[in-house]
Amino acid sequence: MKKITAIVLLMAMVFSLAGCGNSVSIGAFSSKYFNGDDYDAAVQEVMTYFKGFEGCTMKKIGYAGDEAVKAEAESRGLAPEQVMVLVSTFTTDGENHENGLEPNNTYEDYKWILTRNSSAELWEHKDHGFD
Repeated sequence: MKKITAIVLLMAMVFSLAGCGNSVSIGAFSSKYFNGDDYDAAVQEVMTYFKGFEGCTMKKIGYAGDEAVKAEAESRGLAPEQVMVLVSTFTTDGENHENGLEPNNTYEDYKWILTRNSSAELWEHKDHGFD
């Protein structure tokens, strides 16, 4: 009986956690500059950096598009293949954290800039925020 009770409690915990909405929606991707691996690596780099955003929950992230990449690359004096631009939507909790973000807010079209020296190298976070 104890075993059945433990299993039922464990299942209830798993189902309750699944409903928390902690999954991130990753946008569709198409580019003349990058392949899917480039995109996946860039998203992973942003998600790793984002872990430092105390009290924030990422909701959506996606590719800003080739035009945004081209413009950002030109402004930095780099080839488009060296710059990835992602945009995201995230929320903040109700606490005042030292991250400079408003509590209980949703930030949309938040830009992430990543660069690399060549396609053989990893993406490096360079900047984030709004234009």
